[in-house]
Amino acid sequence: MLLGSTGDFAAAAANLQTCLSVLGRALPTSRLDLACSLSWNVIRYSLQKLRLVRWLLKKVFQRRRATPATAAGFEDEAKASARDAALAYHRLHQLHITGKLPAGSACSDVHMALCAVNLAECAEEKIPPSTLVEIHLTAAMGLKTRCGGKLGFLASYFLSRAQSLCGPERSAVPDSLRWLCHPLGQKFFMERSWSVKSAAKESLYCAQRNPADPIAQVHQAFCKNLLERAVESLVKPQAKKKAGDQDEESCEFSNALEYLKLLNSFVDSVGIVTPPFSSSSVLKSALGPDVICRWWTSAITVAISWLQGDDAAVRAHFTEVERVPKALEVTESPLVKAVFHTCRAMHTSLSGKADGQQSAFCHCERASGHLWSSLNVSGATCDLTLNHVVQLLTCDLLLSLRTALWQKQAGASQALGEPYHASGAELAGFQRDLGSLRRLAHSFRPAYRKVFLHEATVRLMAGASPTRTHQLLEHSLRRRAAQSTKHGEVDAWPGQRERATAILLACRHLPLSFLSSPGQRAVLLAEAARTLEKAGDRRSCNDCQQMIVKLGGGTAIAAS
Repeated sequence: MLLGSTGDFAAAAANLQTCLSVLGRALPTSRLDLACSLSWNVIRYSLQKLRLVRWLLKKVFQRRRATPATAAGFEDEAKASARDAALAYHRLHQLHITGKLPAGSACSDVHMALCAVNLAECAEEKIPPSTLVEIHLTAAMGLKTRCGGKLGFLASYFLSRAQSLCGPERSAVPDSLRWLCHPLGQKFFMERSWSVKSAAKESLYCAQRNPADPIAQVHQAFCKNLLERAVESLVKPQAKKKAGDQDEESCEFSNALEYLKLLNSFVDSVGIVTPPFSSSSVLKSALGPDVICRWWTSAITVAISWLQGDDAAVRAHFTEVERVPKALEVTESPLVKAVFHTCRAMHTSLSGKADGQQSAFCHCERASGHLWSSLNVSGATCDLTLNHVVQLLTCDLLLSLRTALWQKQAGASQALGEPYHASGAELAGFQRDLGSLRRLAHSFRPAYRKVFLHEATVRLMAGASPTRTHQLLEHSLRRRAAQSTKHGEVDAWPGQRERATAILLACRHLPLSFLSSPGQRAVLLAEAARTLEKAGDRRSCNDCQQMIVKLGGGTAIAAS
């Protein structure tokens, strides 16, 4: 089985079959043998679930032995043999369902899974709880991947059986299996589409797992799913409605942070501890910490912290983003470079130094170029949806950061009584990122909800005619249609945070003639402040409060 650790899976499988032959449990050689053996294992598993039958078999087994000492020794030897055979069947089953061996029949895979489960339960204390859980999980995976929906209820049964073995009394089960005890992990396992025959190339978002370990493969898919959910919560948040309330609750930041917290707790899988006899086997897993996934988690946390106005958190998490894993550096991915320079720009923008704004602008320019390159990269990828949401988040962050840098300069000039319009370089950079956003919107509909807001912003930066700007902002001020049922239409409507940002821009930069009465403006600003407070955007919420106070009577309105 040492051959398997070097990738010679065929030789490893041959050795495993030899082991089974020596143990007197050779694989079936004909269809009739397979049908008989499969039928017997189904009956055997059913009988094993009946405690009375197990008790009777044990009594008969003991009476057939001459002395108690002989019986105990024979029973111990039988359990050890059952353990060895169970592990051999289990390893073969893993190799088959991960596609490392020529595809056999579904019946053959079910037969190997049941043999492994039956013999593992016969081994009792001779097999570690972690390995017993692993065998049940692999059986569930085999039933789900090879038998489709026909035996889906059996896959669910074996999953629940594995979870029951992970109870408080089974504290020896490693952390790498805890994700399957979480409701989200169980739902992903049973309902989502995943494959354990993925290509050998590394993912951009997770470290490569053992290609012959199906549990590690599904764990990797689950980690990417959590990462995707976290980013999706930011770029296309799903509005919730409180009970008895018509107002939508903006909760994209809290949702994203919850997913990232879960990801942090599940990402560092250390593999499943196997018995000493197979410590160097083909499927030994020693994954260690997934530094790639942790880096993405830190980068998204920096983005959330910056959007929330939590400067201390940005500085704290940026130290982790600076340490780009070597595996990511080797890929030379333009998307990774775009995310890195965007995080650096956000961090630099917090500097109180005079050259901090210019340095942030330079990093924005670098990130912008890399983002455009990532949009031009063609080729098949297994993480297309995740790429799209990360690109959209990066593009939106760059545009929001450029807006913040422009508003700082505009605010400083207005304080001196001087008008300020963005420079040609600032406008060119903003237009480039706006072009990236439009390009994303062609293939990824949720990007549309950002386009109108940023188009209005660039017109404000250039000092263009306010009529068209007002029309664009009006589009972002619309509420999402409650009766809309088409998913694409919902994705195109602006989110609550976009609406609040549009209110801020309109009240701050548009002429008074384009806005409603001061009282109505204060009501809109108070609404925006409440939305931003729910979302956790401290910086923009403070801006709203200051504008309300300037309008007069802001205290009464904010309190209402």
